[in-house]
Amino acid sequence: MSETPGTELASEYSARIAQDLEVNAQEQDRLATEIAALEEQLRAVRENRVVLERLQQALTPQSAASASLSAPAPAPATPDADTDAVVPHQRTEAAPDRRDVAKPGPAETKPSLVEAVHAYLAEQREPRSATDVAEAIRAVQPGRTIKTTVIRTTLENLVARNRARRTKQGRAVFYTVVTPEAGA
Repeated sequence: MSETPGTELASEYSARIAQDLEVNAQEQDRLATEIAALEEQLRAVRENRVVLERLQQALTPQSAASASLSAPAPAPATPDADTDAVVPHQRTEAAPDRRDVAKPGPAETKPSLVEAVHAYLAEQREPRSATDVAEAIRAVQPGRTIKTTVIRTTLENLVARNRARRTKQGRAVFYTVVTPEAGA
């Protein structure tokens, strides 16, 4: 007797499922092996970190003394330790007290970005692009990171307040400061 189409289909599905189960088992074995290797690498790196922290403490007596007073030394990693536990980063130096940080005084305050852009435009005799203004502001204030898009927005805000004028030449946009006589 020949098999009916229903039993033939069921046997194909059964064979396919058995094959998929075998592939799944092989993939699990492969991943378990990789995980074991990664856990071993993690253990070795943690041991190296403990050694490096101890060397750092030994080489810097001032920070070692403050670290030993503030926090106990981390325990060395052991092979039977729980490898799933996360080891937090140990500080080797005390964090600076916020009250000790110098606050900028009146002489140290930087002008606001709007004031700096307006002052730069006032010094110029020719219209300037947002890129030109951004480069000039970055050159004057090197510690300040300012994107050209922020400068463009600042320039547009000055235009909206009638403190600057926008002119277009083709696709390029240039800005000039509005002088009191021109604004009246």
